[in-house]
Amino acid sequence: MSFPALDRYQTGLTGLMRRSRLRVLSQTRGVDFTSNDYLGLASAPQIAAAIATAIDHGIPQGAAGSRLLRRNHCVHEALEAEAARFFGAETALYFSNGFAANVALYSTLPQKDDLIVYDALIHASVHDGILGSRARAVAVPHNNLEAVEQAIRFWREGGGKGAPWIAVESLYSMDGDRAPLAELLALAIRHDGFLVVDEAHATGVLGRKDGGSLSP
Repeated sequence: MSFPALDRYQTGLTGLMRRSRLRVLSQTRGVDFTSNDYLGLASAPQIAAAIATAIDHGIPQGAAGSRLLRRNHCVHEALEAEAARFFGAETALYFSNGFAANVALYSTLPQKDDLIVYDALIHASVHDGILGSRARAVAVPHNNLEAVEQAIRFWREGGGKGAPWIAVESLYSMDGDRAPLAELLALAIRHDGFLVVDEAHATGVLGRKDGGSLSP
């Protein structure tokens, strides 16, 4: 039986197959040059031992609900306190992954009168967060300070009254280059705005004590 609402998807899949562009899952083989696990944390025996010890001591294996609704555990707070200390920050908030963190941040903190200026090579998670934001957003060429400045000035001249948010990565995973953070910070301060730096690919690799590019 034909179901028109699904037929369009089948047509799309057939087209991908015909052009040899249909992606399929396969078992991993050989040496892995695609992993994001630079530090080998996924297979570290120390982490496996720590997890086993935590379970033996009665730490819950799952949240069983949101932290806001009586599921905030002392272990959560201890982890965030340790992260704040490590990164030299006042406080820290953990998410299940970096993708979720970016979506939450950009969909909630920038307000409707604000402007998000994001680097053209920013991670897809930032794009998803921006889709849920009420703020105006504009992309600028990669690592182009002048373009960031111009975007903010054009917005101000057009009546922009909120705060600008500059979205960058300290270390870009695709090209391996770094953002001019000092200059971007000065620009953000000059325009009374915010600089949001994604350190996903710098943490554990760059900075003092491997704390990322922003580590004090």
